[in-house]
This record gives sequence, C-alpha cells and structure tokens, in this order.
Amino acid sequence: MRPVEAGSIQDVVSDVYDVFGGVRKASAATGLAPSVLSYGTEMREDRPGGLGVNYLDRMARMDPAAAAILASHFAALAGGVFQPVEVAVMEELTSACADAIKENGEAIFFALQAARSGRWEDAQIALPEVDESITEMTGLRAILMQTIQTKGGR
Repeated sequence: MRPVEAGSIQDVVSDVYDVFGGVRKASAATGLAPSVLSYGTEMREDRPGGLGVNYLDRMARMDPAAAAILASHFAALAGGVFQPVEVAVMEELTSACADAIKENGEAIFFALQAARSGRWEDAQIALPEVDESITEMTGLRAILMQTIQTKGGR
C-alpha cells in the first residue's frame, strides 16, 4: 500500500480497504483489479479525485463499516459529525415515532425550564435531554431512509 497523508481522502480510502482486509481482499470483493484500487490511494495533481465515487459507493453498500468511514470523513469536512444509529425495521416505525415524540417533549420541557430560570444548572440538565431527542429523530430518519433505499429510491 502506498504511503498516504493522514486525514487525506487517500487515507480514508485506505481505511475503507482495511475494512475488507486490505487491497487484495477489497479487490476480490468488488471485482476491481488491485491496481485500480491502489490507484485510489495515489496522490496526483494531474488526476484529481482519486478513486471514483461509484467504486467507493459500491464498497460502502457492501459493508456498513466502510460507509461509516466515508460518512465520518465527509461529515467532518462539512463541519459536522457522523452519528451512527441502529436502524430498526419499518415495522418499528410506529414505536420509533412514539419514542421521538416523547423525547422531543422532554427536551422542550427542560429547555423551557432553563430559558425561564436562566440558570446554568438548568441548561446543563436540558442538554442531555436535547441530545436524546436528536438521537431519536436521527433513528427515525434512518428508518425512513432505509425504507426508501430498499424500495429503490434515492
């Protein structure tokens, strides 16, 4: 494997290959030649972009760990974070909606208490409630996205 700069897209691509057990095993899994995959970790200015996004998408669809590596990288570039959530099956949608409503209600209750009191301690109490609400809503979104993707949509 080529030496790559830490934090570069080539480093991320290298980490994706590691999910599969290295370039040769990623090659066998994807049907792409090892030289094609190795090309994706080469830093060249005359060919910006490295490995094609279609190949990365293929590997991400084959293994959620590869998708998580790519998601973390691009979320960081966008100024955010990637927060994986357990994706439930669609039959759990009603339950997920109920959980989201409950957590949102609690978050709003505690946030309003903090706003009324203006106390630092109340804001500290409200913050984990808001985090729980975000987690529930993200999980609900993941269920819906999984449903769309399994039905062939985008």
